Amino acid sequence: MNARNALVRWILVVTLGCSLGLLLVYVAVWMRPMPDMSNVDTILVTHQLRAREPVFQLSHEEIEKELIDVIEAQLAAFRKDDYPGAYKFAATAVKAQFPLPTFERMVRQGFPYIARSSGVQFGVILDNGQQAVVNVMVSGQTGRSRRYQYIMQRESGVWRVGAVIESKQAVNTTTI
Repeated sequence: MNARNALVRWILVVTLGCSLGLLLVYVAVWMRPMPDMSNVDTILVTHQLRAREPVFQLSHEEIEKELIDVIEAQLAAFRKDDYPGAYKFAATAVKAQFPLPTFERMVRQGFPYIARSSGVQFGVILDNGQQAVVNVMVSGQTGRSRRYQYIMQRESGVWRVGAVIESKQAVNTTTI
């Protein structure tokens, strides 16, 4: 047998071996049992049920009054530069994150309309019994207004301010 025939034979054997190997891998993968998917739906449904938060609804008059009273009292304290008094209305998580001096600096620098408000109007108020979203339009001393959403938390039966988010929606203060 010459060298050329030996080389061709060797190439055929290697090619056949590789092809047979690939065929065996394909059959092994194809024959592998499928994972048990019978309880996947149950897992997803269970997860969805546990992940649901109580639904936010329009607040009843009694809860609206409680929420408005807290926000108005905090704004009144800010107007009097009574930051320790305003701090009392902050939720526990806010107090943990911002000690009083930091809280005061944050309000003065980040929320000047709130720090020196001249008026307030309340919009839609939603709650789920433990949390609430209060839409507020605060007028500053310049006569211009800004919209905010107060995120309120119920702690030990009392509403506290958990966060304030400024709405970037423009406020039209023109009257006809």
